[in-house]
Amino acid sequence: MSSLSDDTIRKVFVELQAKFIHSQQQTNTVKAQIQGKQRERKMAELTRRELDGLDDSTKTYKPIGKMFIQSPLSTMKKQYVDSVVQADEDIKQLEKTQKYWERQASDAQGNLKDILQGPRTM
Repeated sequence: MSSLSDDTIRKVFVELQAKFIHSQQQTNTVKAQIQGKQRERKMAELTRRELDGLDDSTKTYKPIGKMFIQSPLSTMKKQYVDSVVQADEDIKQLEKTQKYWERQASDAQGNLKDILQGPRTM
């Protein structure tokens, strides 16, 4: 490896450090999104289970803003089943994104270690 000036090394180090910090922040953001989707999925699943226990003649109401609109029980069940499926798909996609950002952070961290431990020729 040819001799690099201190300014060049410092510049590369700062860029890698910024990349590492950004990757860590993105990872944390995606983790929070995954937790939110898991919570959303759990709520939809629990609501669907409660609806399964109801008699078919039971009147159900769907909340819309500040109003409630009567909706058939079968429609409500289907809506919550669809919500669970959509949440599962979203979680899978977010997990892929999380792995990407974790890999980016790991690569940046490895490069930072290489710079710090690498031999300098003066």
